[in-house]
Amino acid sequence: MKTIKLKLLIIMTAIAGVIFCSSLKAEVNPTISEISSEMDFSNEVSGRVSELGTGERLVGATVVVKDLNIGTSTDLHGSYRLRNLPEGRHTLVVSYLGYETREIELEVKDGEVINMNTDLEQRFLTMGEVLVTSVMRGQSRAFNQQKEAENVRNIVSSQQIERFPDNNITEAVKRIPGISTEPLRGEAAAIMIRGLPASFHTVTINNQRVASTDETNRATNTAIINTDMVSAIEVSKTITPDMDADALSGSINLVTRRPVGDNKVFNVTAGSGYNNMSGRPQWIGSATYGQRDGNLDWVVSANYQKDNRATEDIRHDWGVQDFGNGNQDVLAGLRPSFYETERQRMGMTGQVEYHFSPRSSIYFMGNFNNYDEYEVRNDARHGISNGTYETPDLVTGARYEKVIREYNRITDLYSLNAGGKHDIGIATVDYNIGYSYGSFDIPLREYYAFRHSDRPDYRVDISDREFGMIEFANDFNPNDYEKMNFRYYERRNDDVKDNDLFATFNMEVPYELGRSSHFKFGGKFWTKTKERNMSEWRWTGYNGPENLTMAMFAEDKDRNMIDNRYSLGGSIDWERGKQFFNDNINDFVLDEDRFRENSDPNNYKANERIFAAYALTDNTFGNVHVNAGVRMEQVSNTYDGFRVIFDDGGDYLATEAIKADDQNYVNFFPMLNVKYQINPLTNFRFAYTNSIARPDFEYLVPYELVNSDSETVSQGNPDLEPSTSMNLDLMFEHFLSNVGILSAGVFYKNMGNFIYNESTVITEGNNAGYRLNRPENGESAYLYGIELAWQQQLTFLPGVLSGLGVYANYSHIYSEAKIIVPEERRIRLPKQAPNIFNVALSYDRGGFSGQISYSYRDTWLHSVGGSSSAPSVSEHNVYLDRFLMYSGQLDLTLNQQITPNLRVFANFNNLTNQSHQHYFNDPIYPYRNSFHSWWSNFGIRYSL
Repeated sequence: MKTIKLKLLIIMTAIAGVIFCSSLKAEVNPTISEISSEMDFSNEVSGRVSELGTGERLVGATVVVKDLNIGTSTDLHGSYRLRNLPEGRHTLVVSYLGYETREIELEVKDGEVINMNTDLEQRFLTMGEVLVTSVMRGQSRAFNQQKEAENVRNIVSSQQIERFPDNNITEAVKRIPGISTEPLRGEAAAIMIRGLPASFHTVTINNQRVASTDETNRATNTAIINTDMVSAIEVSKTITPDMDADALSGSINLVTRRPVGDNKVFNVTAGSGYNNMSGRPQWIGSATYGQRDGNLDWVVSANYQKDNRATEDIRHDWGVQDFGNGNQDVLAGLRPSFYETERQRMGMTGQVEYHFSPRSSIYFMGNFNNYDEYEVRNDARHGISNGTYETPDLVTGARYEKVIREYNRITDLYSLNAGGKHDIGIATVDYNIGYSYGSFDIPLREYYAFRHSDRPDYRVDISDREFGMIEFANDFNPNDYEKMNFRYYERRNDDVKDNDLFATFNMEVPYELGRSSHFKFGGKFWTKTKERNMSEWRWTGYNGPENLTMAMFAEDKDRNMIDNRYSLGGSIDWERGKQFFNDNINDFVLDEDRFRENSDPNNYKANERIFAAYALTDNTFGNVHVNAGVRMEQVSNTYDGFRVIFDDGGDYLATEAIKADDQNYVNFFPMLNVKYQINPLTNFRFAYTNSIARPDFEYLVPYELVNSDSETVSQGNPDLEPSTSMNLDLMFEHFLSNVGILSAGVFYKNMGNFIYNESTVITEGNNAGYRLNRPENGESAYLYGIELAWQQQLTFLPGVLSGLGVYANYSHIYSEAKIIVPEERRIRLPKQAPNIFNVALSYDRGGFSGQISYSYRDTWLHSVGGSSSAPSVSEHNVYLDRFLMYSGQLDLTLNQQITPNLRVFANFNNLTNQSHQHYFNDPIYPYRNSFHSWWSNFGIRYSL
């Protein structure tokens, strides 16, 4: 603890000293726009590059001294600085993709500092008869930053995001090369960069790390964030020494809307929509306002979104039976389900920045995001295998149940940051202190289950295995609610909180080598506390004065689903059902053993402390730019969990607290990013980097579950080592003058200590002969792939065709890893899609803008080992691996300019009703198939 306090004290003292020095400097010399020979600068030219008319700072603009071939690019504030120029007359060339290049004559005198602010004019205001939308204006800035970046990076602007009908960040990111997403109830829910899990990439907001929001792993759920919050999304495929090293697959940075120079910014979006499956409306709204008052920039933004969705889902369970001619497949169960889902997103951001001078400022920013999902699920469960298979298509004496679930999940993500950036002498320093909080809260997850006292006979038809069909072969009435007897009531609560505190300090010092060079070094201290409190109760008996049946709460809400193939049956009035349970809870019988088995092992507390330091050199030699350095991260962790013990009869004995030994380790990460500028619009990049993926909390927590009845031991493993990766990247990118890009890249990752779940038999000790399920470090895994992209406005085409535009990218990825489940074998990494592509055709003319887009993801391995609901399939020597089948979604966006400031829009998603289908090992064993139909939203956008 003393070491932690010392590290924090060092960083805080450095920050305080910088603020004090910069404030003294501001009093003596409040502006550097004047020429001064008294300060410790040598022949310097500095200033800002802005857009003519709006005053908006242009980030990533190239500023070069023509005759000397000395240059730089503008930072996040649109500022640049050129030092140590020789005396005499020079020509300053300022260029920016999509803007007119400007040449400025200036004279440098010995010991002087010249402030040279420059405005650039857009050159794509009109192209022939095509009225170019704000998309080109916004994306030109994104491409400029991407072109000038020191690492491999994809950047998309908010204007480009609006080209697609994507309302949350996860949906928007899937349009970027090399990225796939995992669907959940019709929306993208998790991001996989280059086929690796969501916990393998970092998420930052304005380059500041945010907390995790998952109950068991390190992932931050970006699906909770509305796209209206951001002005750009940056995805770094390679990292540099000044970035966190636990970005094994990459890093996603969300750039919020910022002050925009001397002009006010005022944007409003308002709209509604319709979901065809639910038949209910949707609502969207956002507003942003910001301006500059003297030396003070500030901006505030708020957004709101409410989706009323629905899903029709059919689930199959499979088995085998021998009817005299050997085993053959039979349908073991069928479960149609209907989900009614209400999703609400709210967000607020704010930022204020005070400028002591053009190159000295402090800031404070905060953001808050809330996601609230409420859902009711209605299941009809046909227990076919509970009966007798008379023939392959006739089963007698089966079971029928109804299970209705009410569910509420709330996720919060917010952060507060304060910092600054200052020039002190020839050095530039920046610093930040911050706090981030993430939560995953399930205050409500309750189930009512009822079983029919009669036993149905089923006629079964699996000629179309994708949609197994059944019908009652006797006079069974599924809607006789008086015969639907109480089976169980279940209640689950989950409360996960992640609190992160951090402080960073960076210093950049120029030196003379090549065209432009600087050293940069710094440090970061970061502490994380994550805690989970989860409980799962199930009451399996009722001892009240009367028989408890579904009739007491029933509602006739039958629904014919999936083109009228399946009947759902009735539901219940949840308010009456919950009220009855709460009023009579003492009459219900709790299954204590199940409560302990499903609750105690899931609870944990994790404390992690990371201290990082790095040093790098950034050099430009002619057309070659080199960013090279090393990062060190020292990690110390403590984890607390629980051991749960059951006796030979499966009865609960005890829960014991376990505290793992403290974990301490140090890693070094050498990194090299090289960019060769073939010409001002063309780059060739090479990167050699090293990164890390620390184990998920569910793996590290020292829990143990010993069940003598099932003869199994499940454990966490606090001795797991983090996975490390050596990464190689090659990228060619050519930027088109009319705001477009052609790019091709290859990448390779070799991952050591890859973590997988191992299942082995214990050979000695008290539990000899039991099966041990435990995460372990395995051999290396590897992954490689290719990414291609093409984006262009086809303005060279004649007449009306010149309004066409193309957005397309394709990625192919291959991976391999060794596992021992249930035996040693090599597999693709789970949730790694071999092929991903996006293609969109747009049209802009006369104030109209429209785009039709298609996004495709290939089949991937969803989970190893499959599901316990289909154990008998293994008799066919089929691994119970579960796959998510390929899918493609067709979307449409339409926009029409009404006035220079006002637009109307209409968006349509999933026009072909693409479903999401899971299967076991082979598509002939479908598991579940979810349908969402199409949905839309429409409204207005106003920009001042």
